[in-house]
Order: sequence, then structure tokens, then C-alpha cells
Amino acid sequence: MLITFNCLGQQIGNINIEDLIGKYSISLNEVEGLNDCGHILDGPLYVMKTFENKSLDAALPFANLNTNEIGKEIYEKIIESNKVLDNHWAESDINNVIKRLTAQMEPRDKKVFKLNIIDSEIINAFTTYGGFIYITTGLIEFVESYDELAFIIGHEIGHEINLHTQRKITKLMIPSNVLSQMNLDTLKNVVVSLNTKFSAPFDQIDEYEADKYGVMLAYKAGFDSTRFADFFKKMEKYDDKSILKKISSTHPFAEHRKNCINKYIAE
Repeated sequence: MLITFNCLGQQIGNINIEDLIGKYSISLNEVEGLNDCGHILDGPLYVMKTFENKSLDAALPFANLNTNEIGKEIYEKIIESNKVLDNHWAESDINNVIKRLTAQMEPRDKKVFKLNIIDSEIINAFTTYGGFIYITTGLIEFVESYDELAFIIGHEIGHEINLHTQRKITKLMIPSNVLSQMNLDTLKNVVVSLNTKFSAPFDQIDEYEADKYGVMLAYKAGFDSTRFADFFKKMEKYDDKSILKKISSTHPFAEHRKNCINKYIAE
């Protein structure tokens, strides 16, 4: 965290500190909410993440980039090493899930999301620039309902809508001094490198935020909220709940995510 802020020093030098604090003021409700359902470290992590996000957003504006073009290039890279299936038996039903979810998105966020089913036993899903959603056959076989899957897809859409991917890219680019000479081709290379690792490593607080968005979107779309936490109920038995694992992992423990999802639903 300190390395990130030190590298960003010159980038945020012209930002008014009152504006920094004002626009990204710490939400006590969010901190208290994570303290109620998450790990004891999640509250402090949320505080640090909030200020980091403001710094990253100031460092590299993405507003004018052609994300559809970048997404297509990522797609081409992904299919080089992964088999994308045509006419999978669940494709039509999953596309209907995506259609129901996107119909509930805020007008400013709406975009077309394209489903890609990857032939892999790995249990995974991710979304890349341009609205490309990737779901493995392993995940399709692992979930037990379309309600459970709707939450997972909503979660992945949440990563895109909440700018988690572009902030991660910015963080990776700054220490390597790419920022000062960044152009579209350079950015595409960084994005492709990040996403072809099959699942971009998002920070733990980003995961909670994407979970909350997924709950909201799937609930508004009429899916059964009692099934949203099913994925983590199955995964929590594999948790290694050591402090070392907590501070080194990119994802919160499944038990805490399950608890927070249930809390979001209750709200």
C-alpha cells in the first residue's frame, strides 16, 4: 500500500486534499457493515482502499479508451489457450440470466455483455473490457441453480461497473514507469497480460463491493435471494483461516463473504 502511494505522489500532487477527502469520504456504514459480517481486518482495509481508489482514478483516466476494441483483443488472446464452446447446452439459459440482470442496471451503466463458455474443469468466471463474460464448464457444473449463477454473473458485472479492473491495471503500470509513456497499444498489452492469467487478482475489498452489487442486481432481476450465498456455503470448508492467508490472499474468506451476502439481502 505504501509503495502505491509513494509512486503516485507526483500524480496526485495537484489534487485538493479536501476534495480527496470529500468525494471519497469514508462510509462509516460500510466499515461497520464489514465489521459485522467480515474479518476484523476488513474495516481498516476498506479505509485504505477508499483512498487508494481516488489516487488510482486520478493517475490514469480511462474515459476515452475504446474498451470494446481492448475486449476483443483480450478475447483473441484467451481463445489461443482456451477452448470457447459453441452451442453449449446451458448457453441459452445463461444468456437469459444475463438479459434479466442487465435489464436492471442503471441507464448510465448499461452495456451489452457477451457470454463465452470455456471448456475447463476450473471453477471460474470473469468479465473483461467491452462486456465479455467468461464462464467455465466447471462452474456451470458446480452451481446448483440459475439463482446461484445469477449472483455470480452479477458479481462479475460489478467488477466491470465499479472500475476494479482498470484500477488494478493502473496499479500494475505505475511501478514499472509505463504511465508516463502510456498509449493505447501499451495499455492493451498490459490488459491482455492481466486477463490471460484466467482471473484477474482483485483486492479483497473489491470482492465485497462486487458481491454487494451482484446481490442487488440479481435481487432486482427477480432471482431467489436465498440461493445467492450457496457458492460460498460449499467453498467455506476449504478456507484456511490463518492470518497469513488473510493478508496474502486476493479474496476474502468464503465464510465472511457468505455472511456479508446474507447481510446485504437482509438490508
